[in-house]
Amino acid sequence: MENEIVHIVNTAFELETTESNFVQYLTDRINYLILNDFNKLIYILYRADIDEVKLNKLLYENKKDDASKIIAALFIQRQLEKIKSRKENKMNNSDFVEEERW
Repeated sequence: MENEIVHIVNTAFELETTESNFVQYLTDRINYLILNDFNKLIYILYRADIDEVKLNKLLYENKKDDASKIIAALFIQRQLEKIKSRKENKMNNSDFVEEERW
């Protein structure tokens, strides 16, 4: 699963990281986008289906914490949810007869 997350992070944020350092690279990239290309960050978060209300609440409740770390954690959490959901749907779809699939 970590490989999938690393691939998603690398693709979304245009990085070339490894499993051992991807969280730090992601945090650094998000910080860079906050400072230099906020619109691109918003676009990436929108495409990743990050809950805006949840993000705003986390940022508000953790004002003293590094925003890029909060955003990175939420991005990773959302990607893990999507991977889990895809796997569950794939297993559920395998119960159907091939002809019944669309």
